[in-house]
Amino acid sequence: MGALALCSSALASVGVLGPGDEVLASGEYFDRIIFTGTAGSQVTVDLSSTEFDPYLLLIDANESVIAQEDDSPGAGLNVRLTVTLPRSGQFTAIVTSAQPGETGGYSLSLSAPGQVSADAPIGKQVPPAGESAQTQPPAAPQPPTAPGQPTQPPAPTQPLPPTRPRTVTGTVVDTQGRPIVGARVLIVPALTTGSVEVRSDANGVYVAEGLLDIPYRARAWTFVDHGGQRVCLRLGMESPVDFDTFVPTQGAVRNFRMQLSGPIEDLRDTPEQFGAVLSVYQAWPYEDAGNRIEFTFTPTGPLIDGTWSEPFTRVIDPDGATEMRGIPIGPYRVGATLVASDGTRTPLGVAVDSLAAPSATIDVDWTGDGSCSLGSGVEWENIYLAMPE
Repeated sequence: MGALALCSSALASVGVLGPGDEVLASGEYFDRIIFTGTAGSQVTVDLSSTEFDPYLLLIDANESVIAQEDDSPGAGLNVRLTVTLPRSGQFTAIVTSAQPGETGGYSLSLSAPGQVSADAPIGKQVPPAGESAQTQPPAAPQPPTAPGQPTQPPAPTQPLPPTRPRTVTGTVVDTQGRPIVGARVLIVPALTTGSVEVRSDANGVYVAEGLLDIPYRARAWTFVDHGGQRVCLRLGMESPVDFDTFVPTQGAVRNFRMQLSGPIEDLRDTPEQFGAVLSVYQAWPYEDAGNRIEFTFTPTGPLIDGTWSEPFTRVIDPDGATEMRGIPIGPYRVGATLVASDGTRTPLGVAVDSLAAPSATIDVDWTGDGSCSLGSGVEWENIYLAMPE
């Protein structure tokens, strides 16, 4: 541990990461430097070390991340972080390392106008002028509790362990509510590096322990054999709010379920969805006003969850988006029909690529993209429309 010392409106400190410090669940030591600031004030933090790769985060009293930095441009492995405080109140600079188990000395300077201190120890608040130091760290907020409606049947009741402080538990089930054994559950800090990874047991139950009073996200995947390949399939959750960050101070429950289609809530600012993507090529010759292209999907085998789907259709505007997203992953026979503005229907030839001879239908299925990604986990497939004669 080091000491903060006043230098005009700047604070300077030296410290050591190592045994005796708080430890992230993933193995990184860390120190807290708590200070107060005024909304609109610009704070610059410089963190350097010759003994480990430093990582810096700045959070507010609600444990929300304001900024974080690993290797700053032009600073090598060291960090320079400049931020304008969004509100008045208490803030915490978290000094940690980029990799688990790193130890060593560091130096830190923090400019925060209006602050004074007389050798305040790291981990204690540095108050504004005229106030005394406080040693109580900021209280962490409770996880969000607003309920949401599941888009698929909820998980069956399983014997969950009692909720304990700084622990996350839950169930992992398939689309039929059956337990998924060996699902990969990742509890990811929103603040820094280091995650807690656990697996679901024979009842589909998982328990992640040893967490901190910092924001986390919960994510999960399961490995499914499909089409002769092993696909790492991302799992959905019971409610859209469950995708948001939470602080496990009093413990938390996050249940997962396999989801075949629909939005991925923590990627809501992107077009990503659960399920597969079929991209349509050579639709531009059919862009006359009012034209639509209707695609018929007839299953030729079970979906990735082992169930069978009824045939269904998707319709695109050839003058607009030509990607069909959220298709339940499985093998299909796909055909296309041009539907003119007057209702006239004309079958179109389709092909797997621009060089293949068109036919009335093609067989389509999807393969894994080789990773446990935040998206659906499968590669895009393409369908080419025959050019008009």
